[in-house]
Amino acid sequence: MAHEITLEQAVEKSCLMETLLRMLESYPDHIDEAQLSSVVTLTRRLAGEVYCWLLEEQSQRGNK
Repeated sequence: MAHEITLEQAVEKSCLMETLLRMLESYPDHIDEAQLSSVVTLTRRLAGEVYCWLLEEQSQRGNK
């Protein structure tokens, strides 16, 4: 199966996750419940896409 995202997209998604998590770390008292839910949902989606990419990459490298 071909990668769903490219290496560059995986890197970008990882950077976005780091940025979101740094925002939560820096401003924990300035985010309401709805915003927190949105951040968690976005982070989960970004992490899931990168995780799947890494699993597929690992599988491909293991088969060579």
